[in-house]
Amino acid sequence: MRILKRLACAAVSVAMAASMLTGCDNGRYVMKYGDTDVNSGIYIYNIVSELLNQQYSLYYKGSTGSVMDEKVDGKEMAVYLEENAMKKTKEYCAVTEKFKELKLELTDEDTKSIASSATNAYNAQKDMYEEMGISKESIKLMLKETKMKEKLFDYYYGSEGKEKPSDEDIEKYVNDNYLRFKSITIDKSTKTDEDEKKKENEEKKTLAEEYLNKASSASFSSFDSVIEEYNKYVEEKNKAASGSDSSSGADSSSSSSSSSADSSSSADSSSTADSSSTADSSSSKVGDTDSSSQSDSSSQADSSSQADSSSQADSEHDHDHDSSAAEGKTAQNKYPNESMINYALYTEETLKTESGKALVKIKEMSEGKAELFENEDGYHIIIKGDVKERTKEYISENHDNIVKEMFEKTFDETIAKWAEELDIKVDNNSIKRYTAKKLYNKYTEFTNKNNKTNQ
Repeated sequence: MRILKRLACAAVSVAMAASMLTGCDNGRYVMKYGDTDVNSGIYIYNIVSELLNQQYSLYYKGSTGSVMDEKVDGKEMAVYLEENAMKKTKEYCAVTEKFKELKLELTDEDTKSIASSATNAYNAQKDMYEEMGISKESIKLMLKETKMKEKLFDYYYGSEGKEKPSDEDIEKYVNDNYLRFKSITIDKSTKTDEDEKKKENEEKKTLAEEYLNKASSASFSSFDSVIEEYNKYVEEKNKAASGSDSSSGADSSSSSSSSSADSSSSADSSSTADSSSTADSSSSKVGDTDSSSQSDSSSQADSSSQADSSSQADSEHDHDHDSSAAEGKTAQNKYPNESMINYALYTEETLKTESGKALVKIKEMSEGKAELFENEDGYHIIIKGDVKERTKEYISENHDNIVKEMFEKTFDETIAKWAEELDIKVDNNSIKRYTAKKLYNKYTEFTNKNNKTNQ
């Protein structure tokens, strides 16, 4: 959905900014395994990319405080960032070593693509890289690891993988974990006057109950006609408002329909109506959760900025496949207003958000009977469908993404195990040079200097 697509764009900016610091190693190394020294830029990269993701998440939540004053999982931000960076850097060692051990290889095309992407990233910020002594090699190494992880995943779980799932396993996974639904969302009032806000919300709730009543006899399939009727209502209301004084009460920014073409499997699922039928392009919809709150989604957001080296299991963003895009226009017509969302990808924290609560509600609902759900965002008329009616077709169109969803956690745990088993020697003197606080201060100073220069 729109909010998460904005977040995906933000992740690209975060990743690019993070990569600005990846080469500040000045010939030093932070780790060693076997005969291989690990560039300190890898460790710095892992701190800064996560730092900036946390900072953006804080901004998204409306907080104006310092990110370094926050806590993650009960840990001080600096401690969390350093522990996370240590873990990720050791996993980098494990991935590169396992890739070598299994005698896997990058193709000439892979190598050229990685080199090209690294050059493009470096050249795009060349002045900045030179000013901060940034190595293009560090960028290249991160891109290379991403591609190695992709190939390792395929080695185990791909079409010819040693542990590839059967068709029956995949079908069971989708049936057990996916939610299929359609919904109409009427956003709550945004007025600042409490009396006006209360009055408007009462009117909106009455409207929601009216459409719930219209949907009372609708099946999952015929619910489309209710969505269509609501969209026409909003469109006519907006037209009337545009031709009259703004005080007429037609607040087009507070009503919208979650009638997507066909949303994605996870948090990036789009559940908004065509913009011609609703004026609010930024309102929260059912399933429109903050991806930054999902588990381990931020530390590897860099893959989104690396066009030629997409990761297979680095973040939950990677699994937010847009099925409407995958299936094409024919599928959009066949499933014009519904969402398919993988409930299993949501963390407990995410499910406590307003949009997450809506997904919990859907999971508990009976199929084929519309219900009204209210949260702080709005009033949602929702109807749940039978996933099994669509499972085989959905799998055929999204097979690889679903397999990634199935095994991401297992794959991450496997990489962590490889890291534990690998004899990695940490250079603590180098680690002390690159504390989270120092890197935060350095990035802040650079940002302030750059902003003044551009004013």
